[in-house]
Amino acid sequence: MKMVELRPDLRMVLDDGPGQAYLLRRGSEAVLIDTGIAGQGDSVAAALRDWGLDRDALTHVVLTHWHPDHSGSAAEISAWPNVKVWAHRADAPIIRGDAYGSFPHLTHAEEGLYSQISGSIPNAAPSRVDRELADDEVLTELGASVLSTPGHTDGSIALHFHEVGALFTGDVATENQGYVILGPFNHDRAKARASFRRFADIDVDTVCFGHGQPLLGQDTQKLRDAATADQVPDPLG
Repeated sequence: MKMVELRPDLRMVLDDGPGQAYLLRRGSEAVLIDTGIAGQGDSVAAALRDWGLDRDALTHVVLTHWHPDHSGSAAEISAWPNVKVWAHRADAPIIRGDAYGSFPHLTHAEEGLYSQISGSIPNAAPSRVDRELADDEVLTELGASVLSTPGHTDGSIALHFHEVGALFTGDVATENQGYVILGPFNHDRAKARASFRRFADIDVDTVCFGHGQPLLGQDTQKLRDAATADQVPDPLG
């Protein structure tokens, strides 16, 4: 496990696979955005302990979408004492194991990359979902808003924590070698491109992607520039 301190209240937890999870501290409590692949509970607990918190301090797991590199440890962490698991209503049945997710529509450029990555991601065990989120819902308990960003999956969301100036994009956007681009492996590329445009006017201090390096401070302008470009940056499209 590798833990990256982004701000005093925000940590990125990297696992042994392609997934990333983020811990956001809110006083004596914490929120986890995505969980990485299966088996990351101990890593998340270690990151909490480094803050002087135990598992009881984690109140929410908010999943940006159902893919197993994001929801893989939801079942494990949902067993912690105070955790509530939230996800968009379109992806919730898949996370619970009541429905199957569809295979992404791969471009030719994505096929080789997908074959390399998919073999390293274990299946996610079914997890309960305590609350099904709606499009553009305001989460007053967390000081955050849901941004509906369908296309990567039907229920993909981004999360704007407006009180602390942080945006979690999920996989509709990604950082690669200093550039912000459309994330790969989409179920509906046209919808994903339209969703990417939603980041055009969001002013935050921190941008956290499902994959790639976060943007801090002035670098967050890279996301706005990409979202307002004449064409959505999509090198694998």
